[in-house]
Amino acid sequence: MINKIICTFRERGIKGLVSALFWRMCNLLPKRAKSFRKHENLFFGKNGIEIGGSSQVFSYKGIFPVYPIVGNLDNCFFSNHTIWEGHINEGNSFQFDKNKPSGRQYIAEATSMGYIPSGTYDFVLSSHMLEHTANPILALTEWIRILKDEGVVVLLLPHKEGTFDHRRPVTSLEHLISDFNAKITEEDLTHLPEILALHDLKRDPLAGDFESFKSRSLKNYENRCLHHHVFDTRLAVRLIDHMNLQILAVEAIRPVHILITARKLVNGKVVNNSDFRDEKVRYLITSPFLTDRL
Repeated sequence: MINKIICTFRERGIKGLVSALFWRMCNLLPKRAKSFRKHENLFFGKNGIEIGGSSQVFSYKGIFPVYPIVGNLDNCFFSNHTIWEGHINEGNSFQFDKNKPSGRQYIAEATSMGYIPSGTYDFVLSSHMLEHTANPILALTEWIRILKDEGVVVLLLPHKEGTFDHRRPVTSLEHLISDFNAKITEEDLTHLPEILALHDLKRDPLAGDFESFKSRSLKNYENRCLHHHVFDTRLAVRLIDHMNLQILAVEAIRPVHILITARKLVNGKVVNNSDFRDEKVRYLITSPFLTDRL
């Protein structure tokens, strides 16, 4: 640890060292989501699926600890081998909580889970996964399909200010809609030039040096490490509103999280998220991220 501090000081100076220590402390001291207690009843004994994961944020000590209270939780991952989880076995092998039976593990694209029947699950969880898909609206469309009426989506996204994306511009909703209409697939590398130019490798030590990062990025279809799109809280809210989900709660949480809980209404019910689109709403005014408050 001391050697790491010395190296950081030599490479980045005192300001860089203070910044690195600050972000490390933020990661060591996660906050519990204020909205969890209000909405935990939506998960007690219920049947859900997580896209990606398992995720520390949903564990007993996480910011939205639903693992201990759910009835059953399945999982979907794009491959049977990933840099995050290592080798994954399809079948009843998803271990998310030591006190719960394993859930069903699916190997499938998050944008194409056709063999899961529509209206299967009470809730869908996703933590820091949606930015890794080239077509977020297509992914959300599929997640909503497998939800029951009145089912709930819990979505965590990385706020650009807390990540290696902080130099990149926030993606527009119009761009996400365009990607959906163009039927963009996971092979897409449209954003790679921007990423290579603006990605902050100092905040992404596992990526290695620039050449290593570039080499890994060119193989993104295999590893899915790239953040195709860049989010702030406003974009996240606009996206969920566009998907015709009723927003229940929005929080911006250090060090990197945007948390949204939303409900799929019964067909025919009118979604009204006007309170969450107001520029003076509390989640923007109290956000720890400067760009939300501007």
